[in-house]
This record gives sequence, structure tokens and C-alpha cells, in this order.
Amino acid sequence: MILHHIQTSASTDNALSTCLRYLHPNDSILLAGDAVNCLLQPQWQQRLASVNLFVLQDDIHARGLQQRIDVIAKPMSAELFHIIDYSNFVEQSLKHSKVITW
Repeated sequence: MILHHIQTSASTDNALSTCLRYLHPNDSILLAGDAVNCLLQPQWQQRLASVNLFVLQDDIHARGLQQRIDVIAKPMSAELFHIIDYSNFVEQSLKHSKVITW
């Protein structure tokens, strides 16, 4: 079980798309930094719908995306993604056998 930590924008880097090619069904993805912006794009919402997905709350706030993310999450299942803080990030790092930063 791997936690894939994606930090770069999906529109300027291929880290997220490459990660999805190697993702095992038991793996999880953590979006941080500019990677949180992909949640605003329908094509990424669809590709990430079946992934155990975590998003860092501080990075959502830092980019002023809280209201837009709330609008995206409401019509979707509550399980679309989990918004977490840094202590939850540490917990997830310990729960997974390995963390790969892309």
C-alpha cells in the first residue's frame, strides 16, 4: 500500500498522469501544492473518482479554492476525496507501507 504524494500541477507536469498508470487498487494519492488545482477540472475529477484521494487543506486555502472545492464535492459522493491537515498527512504516511513523492 503506497501513498503517492503529488505536488505539481497536472497542467504543467505529468506526475499525476504517470502516477495513475502505476497505481495499485490499494494505493492512495495525496494532492498537495499546485496539484490541488486538478480538482477543478472535470477530466481529472473523472480520472480520480475511483482513487482513495486525500487533499491538503492548507493548500486548498492557500490557493483560495475552498468555496470552489465545496461546490465540486457537494453533488458528488462524500467519498470523492478527503480533505486533511498535516497531522492526518503524517497518520497516512504511517498507515501506508511507502510514500512516493512525485
